[in-house]
Amino acid sequence: MHTVLIVLDAVFQDLRYALRALRRSPGFAAAAILSLALGIGANTAIFSLIDAAILKSLPVPHPEELLQVMMGTQSYVGYTNPTWEHLRDRQDVFSGIFAYGRWGFNLASGGEARPVNGVYASGQYFDTLGVHAVLGRTLEPADDTRGCAGSAVLSYGFWQREYGGRAGVLGKTISIDRHPIRIVGVTEPGFTGTEVGAAADVMAPLCAVTLIGSGYPRMLDTNFYPVGWLQVIGRLKSGVPASQATPRLKALAPQIYQATLDDSGLTREDGRQLGPQDRDRYLQRTFDTYPAANGISWLRREYGQALMVLMTMVGVVLLIACANVANLLLARGASRQREIAIRMAVGGGRGRLMRQLLTESLLLSGIGAALGVLFAEWGARLLARFLDASLDLALDLRVLAFTASVAILTGLLFGIAPAWRGTRVDPQSAMKAHARGAIEGTKLGLGQVLVMAQIALSLLLVVGAGLMLSTFWKLISLDAGFESGHVLLVTADLSSGHYPRERWSAVYREMLDQLRAIPGVRSASVSYITPVCHCR
Repeated sequence: MHTVLIVLDAVFQDLRYALRALRRSPGFAAAAILSLALGIGANTAIFSLIDAAILKSLPVPHPEELLQVMMGTQSYVGYTNPTWEHLRDRQDVFSGIFAYGRWGFNLASGGEARPVNGVYASGQYFDTLGVHAVLGRTLEPADDTRGCAGSAVLSYGFWQREYGGRAGVLGKTISIDRHPIRIVGVTEPGFTGTEVGAAADVMAPLCAVTLIGSGYPRMLDTNFYPVGWLQVIGRLKSGVPASQATPRLKALAPQIYQATLDDSGLTREDGRQLGPQDRDRYLQRTFDTYPAANGISWLRREYGQALMVLMTMVGVVLLIACANVANLLLARGASRQREIAIRMAVGGGRGRLMRQLLTESLLLSGIGAALGVLFAEWGARLLARFLDASLDLALDLRVLAFTASVAILTGLLFGIAPAWRGTRVDPQSAMKAHARGAIEGTKLGLGQVLVMAQIALSLLLVVGAGLMLSTFWKLISLDAGFESGHVLLVTADLSSGHYPRERWSAVYREMLDQLRAIPGVRSASVSYITPVCHCR
């Protein structure tokens, strides 16, 4: 205990001396801290995005037991409800299994739409995940029965934003696509669904899609081909290893797909029946499982590689900042030769002086990291808005540990060389009034090496940025094969307007006729998928 106190006292002495030394050189301190704050902040911002989108586990008990069940390797292929029901009833791998589908809900009773992210979830959704309610209850299997009146569970954040956290919200109704749905509960804080980047505000039972999802009265019974709209996640039974899940589900695949074909057939959204070849391809489908501890994320698929490239680039920026600060420390060390020589002359050992100089470096990086966290908060949220993603970017222990590790590593990286160089001083020569060449060295000085490293790393960044700008310019100037100027793109969602599905074609024709009649409109058309264009 006595030894620990001695060590702590020495550390506090070093910190006090380092603070006094930095106060005597405010210009140097400001330049070094600002360089480090930008470098460490950029790294923390990108790591925060990577952590939220890729690394962070779902806030549920034992997330490592969760597996996503997909149709082979085709992650973009969703389940239809008939396929999901047969899989749910026949599987023997999971202790709990659920299906869900993302959906846009309109909370406005009339007038301008108020869109929020919604989820249709099967009755086992919350039980399987192990998510509880802080108010009321969550959805139960009894809520998900055909012909249900619907019920709604709110996320904690949405409850706070929309209702101010009032407990009286239970039993009241919320208007979803102009249908009054009774609120039965609020989830615990932190849980916003299983899709990373698309936080769910309102969760309704799967059976309510025929009531709320206007225009889709047969959504639960129709077996659409080639894609569905549901994702499936299960929790492994105790004693069933993850390696056995896929083989056991593959063995069930033929009978499940044959059963759905016998019960529902195959149709497209327009109701057209498919031919024998389509049925054969459908029957060849299988099942695969993938870890779902980190949730399901379109961000990983779309931006995972780009985030890693950005992480590499900001890492290079931090290396440049380290080289810059190391050069500043070398220059400052040259002006402190006499001080260091005096301290060595009165008995200060080289190791003790190196520890003091490294303390100053670590103090610089620590202050830079503290300012960098503020920059990272702003930068990470800006990037999340750019990606149009809803992410939990609150600082947690993992992000803070990353920032602290980067700060320590950075302090050592730019501090060791100047500290070693600064203590290689001859006390007798340094204390002479007109001493020259007091520090031992070689022809190629350390400062020159650091300057060359800065130039090389900067050139690397400039070349990379130039290639990215060149690619971006080619993309925006690409000849798409059609005239993209003077085009106004309008999205119309007829399901929110409660138009019967059989009237949609007529309504679209009426809209086109009215648009074509507007003065100045040369032509108008409607499409399901809009071609790539620079439309407004």
